[in-house]
Amino acid sequence: MRANYHQSQKPEAALQRAHEFISVGKQRDALQNLYDLIKGRRQKQWSQIHEQIMLKYVELCVSLRNSTVAKDGLYQYKMLTQQVAVKSLETVFSALLTLAEKKTLEAQKSSIEKMEEIDDLDVADTPENLLLSVVSGAVPQDRMDRTVLSPWLRFQWDTYRNCLDLLRNNVYVEQIYHNFARQSFAFCLRYKRRNEFRKLSDMLRLHLTQVQKAQQAQTIPAHAVKLTNIDSLTLMLETRLCQLDTAINMELWQEAYKTAEDLHNLMQIGKDKKIAKPSSYANYYDKIALVFWKGGNTLFHAASLLQKFNIHKDMKKQFTGEEATDQATKVLLATLSIPDGAERPSILTKHLDIEEQHIANTRILSALLRMPIIPTRDGILKEIARLNIPEIAAPEVFKLYKSIEFNFDPLHIAVNVQEMLLEVEQLGEKLGYCEYGQYSNSIKKTVAAKIVKQISSIYESITLERLSEIIPFYDRMHLEQFLVDICKQNLVSAHIDHCRNCIYFGHVDSLLASELESENGNISEISKIKTHVSSFYSILQDAHLDIDQSLVKELQEKLARQIKIYLSHKDGDFERILGRRKRIELYKENTELMKKEKLFQSQMLANKQEEKRRTEEYKKLMEENKENEQHRKLAEQVEIQRKVAADRLKKLKSQPLYEMLVKELGEEAVEKMDLQQFTREKLKILDKERKEQQNKLLQQEKKFDYYVRAIHLEEMLVLKELSDERQTSAPALFDQYETRRIDEV
Repeated sequence: MRANYHQSQKPEAALQRAHEFISVGKQRDALQNLYDLIKGRRQKQWSQIHEQIMLKYVELCVSLRNSTVAKDGLYQYKMLTQQVAVKSLETVFSALLTLAEKKTLEAQKSSIEKMEEIDDLDVADTPENLLLSVVSGAVPQDRMDRTVLSPWLRFQWDTYRNCLDLLRNNVYVEQIYHNFARQSFAFCLRYKRRNEFRKLSDMLRLHLTQVQKAQQAQTIPAHAVKLTNIDSLTLMLETRLCQLDTAINMELWQEAYKTAEDLHNLMQIGKDKKIAKPSSYANYYDKIALVFWKGGNTLFHAASLLQKFNIHKDMKKQFTGEEATDQATKVLLATLSIPDGAERPSILTKHLDIEEQHIANTRILSALLRMPIIPTRDGILKEIARLNIPEIAAPEVFKLYKSIEFNFDPLHIAVNVQEMLLEVEQLGEKLGYCEYGQYSNSIKKTVAAKIVKQISSIYESITLERLSEIIPFYDRMHLEQFLVDICKQNLVSAHIDHCRNCIYFGHVDSLLASELESENGNISEISKIKTHVSSFYSILQDAHLDIDQSLVKELQEKLARQIKIYLSHKDGDFERILGRRKRIELYKENTELMKKEKLFQSQMLANKQEEKRRTEEYKKLMEENKENEQHRKLAEQVEIQRKVAADRLKKLKSQPLYEMLVKELGEEAVEKMDLQQFTREKLKILDKERKEQQNKLLQQEKKFDYYVRAIHLEEMLVLKELSDERQTSAPALFDQYETRRIDEV
């Protein structure tokens, strides 16, 4: 009975009744009253009163913190207004978000709870946390304050999520969708909601996937967002740029990288339409350069800044002045911070046999930067030289560039570079560019590796104390760690002798030589320099021995002692070396066998996977054929039903009851009825007419009865008068009759 009442009541009456409920403190009843009205089937045409109802509705939902009921009501209102009153829809959604934000701010002011203490808004308080709060000894007021902010944050998060879910993939409300998405990013940033930002990013990524799938469907809904629309793609790009900026501000570098991939994919979709402005590309390269820097990928960081420099150079015909100097300085510093061999796979990558995956990953990163080939350090250096970037950069950085790339002075370059880096940092502080100082450690590491390589081309060995003086960037422990790292990267070949406190360059055994050195028999220029220096040292040593004969005698005695020691250990050393050689050969054979076995297993696995793929593809093809056949038959049945329904509708329109049903239920509802529904509605109308006719006859019968009774009452009065007259005139009439009778006799 209550439902029928709510369905029949008018919107104005429902709003008035809601106000009455609120005035007596029954907010839940007021919300239920408005909810029943909104869910009613009679609300088919929008009017201004509906907006007032929805504003009161969302206000009650916020007061009661009921996000589920709010979502249901907003869905109904969206279906009512998305084509006729988009502005009203935006007003209602904005009112909901504004009220939720206001309540959250009020709760934040009155709560002592910290944002970082709330891990996940989708997960309620665990039993462990509740038990801990009880046994922690906190006062009741303290525990109460800690439960003030969490529910409102959770409600606001649910509100943003529900709004985005309701507005997704709808061209009528596309602008509202993107506005609310950017507001949700601001919410995550303001309240430091890292988990919610990840979920929000996944949600937007899912919405984009659904848009792409909808484009591939056979029938595209009229309200669907189309990726061929320039305005839609522009809105998506702007939202993703805001998302990337938020991820960087929250230091969520993994999400920032995923967002950069999404941006790249959107740019690829719209590259033919040229929707992305050069300024957007420059902003994109700036953000992704920061992501690469935080990820420790200096190579692609420098490549990103170089792409940004090219964009700015193409945008502005006269790209000069402070801006050009600043960008050129950053590009040059980033390039100098790239270590040698940064583009090559690491030793661990080679040992794990994932070089192909490494190459594929670098190609993906190159595609993100719109580069046709994988960048290298030498390639970037050639490109910046072609663009005259060193000359455009700051003089301090240009001086640093020349010292590192063109001077061969391994004994003094570290001190000079340290002074130059200090000047660069001071320049950055003076101009307000704090990014200059962030490259110091990377450049020092690159310079240190360059120094060790140059020293290894001149010296066979050097003491660690002397090397520490040459490279003042590290202490003793970090210096040894640095030497181990560059040896692992195959930048130099060396080993540390802790007994003699020195480092030896080159391999002690030719079997341990790296593949790069064993494959190429040609002697490099550095090796030639090393040979000449060694020969010159030998000549000087021979001349010294000719001059000082006492030294010759001492050396001969030392040689005799060493020969004696050698003869005593010769057999053992020979067996040890021979055994070591055999172990190495056996290791190589076993490694080769393992590689062959692994290759065979991988081929077998690939064959099985290919066979499985073909089987699944055949099975899928058969299922698709079967499904297509079912769809065809279903389409034929639907077409037959449509024709039958059309014929039925044509016949129904000729009946007089059709117009009555249209007036009662609406033309759209009548056209959707089948024969049984039409018959039921027809019987309802006939039964209703019969009842109305019976009521009319009953009313007429009652009226006639009253009329007859009234006539009888009046007739009785007349008859009484006649009776009285007859009684009065009866004696006279009798006398007349008797007189006449007597006369006749």
